[in-house]
Amino acid sequence: MYSDEEYTVSTNSEEQWPSASRDEDYLPSTHSSNHKITEGELSDLIRDLELPKNKAELLALSLQQWDLLHHSVKVTTFLTRKEEFEQFFKTMGYFASCKDIDGLMVAMHMGHSPEQ
Repeated sequence: MYSDEEYTVSTNSEEQWPSASRDEDYLPSTHSSNHKITEGELSDLIRDLELPKNKAELLALSLQQWDLLHHSVKVTTFLTRKEEFEQFFKTMGYFASCKDIDGLMVAMHMGHSPEQ
């Protein structure tokens, strides 16, 4: 408590709030496992927060590092498959066009006939 003469603060917490360790009815939990977030819960959270793909991945990776995800949740990182196809495209501002259709079809193992 404050004293006008000495300006001291009482550190006796029993006067303000009872401690849980002194509460006779309090029994600490012996079950120490925390709730792990399931894949469905993670998907719901990402949807509810309206996170874009890169932010959703960052959230999932962070939760995984903190060991907050259920062991069955698989966190995948962005695929870099698009990088092998970038050479076939040309981007100008907001527009993209394929500059080598024959090469792209070969890289994708697709048959292509330019006459069609």
